[in-house]
Amino acid sequence: MLEKKLISLLINCPEILETLDACNQYGLKDYYIAGGVITQVIWNNLNGESALKNVKDFDIVYFSANEERGQSKVHQSEIGKLVNHKFPLDIINQAYVHEWYPEKFGNKINPFNNTEDGIQTWLSSFAIGIRKSKTYEIYSPYGLEDAFNMKVKPNKRTMNKDNYIKMTTSFKKRWNTIRIEPWE
Repeated sequence: MLEKKLISLLINCPEILETLDACNQYGLKDYYIAGGVITQVIWNNLNGESALKNVKDFDIVYFSANEERGQSKVHQSEIGKLVNHKFPLDIINQAYVHEWYPEKFGNKINPFNNTEDGIQTWLSSFAIGIRKSKTYEIYSPYGLEDAFNMKVKPNKRTMNKDNYIKMTTSFKKRWNTIRIEPWE
């Protein structure tokens, strides 16, 4: 039921449809539009706001262990040329996240084996992705309930307390109706 509702919300957002089509036209393999943009569409809908209010960018994640580091920036540039909307694309190859994650977030993580491994390390209300092949496919390892209940809880698999507090403080400023579970 929630999956159908989510797909309905997302396919009624022309910018998301355009980005899905651009990823497919370009030939990006094993990808999802995921994370913040998906959750924000849900939360904005629940708050009666426009679908993309407060969206900073579109996160697109994929996995390719065989391509050179930095190739994701080429994908980002080329797919960016295929869309007309104003939202920046942030395209990340999950095969290399473990190399830069410690410097950015302070925690060492193991390499991921696929795109889904990366998504599983995110907060449950953000661990949601959509891609399009013949049909729309949703990946949500923790379900959709937290996102639709505007509930944020820690995922201690890769995150530390300081980063969690920083992230949730930012979320609360933009969506004051969210419920944030404490770190402990």
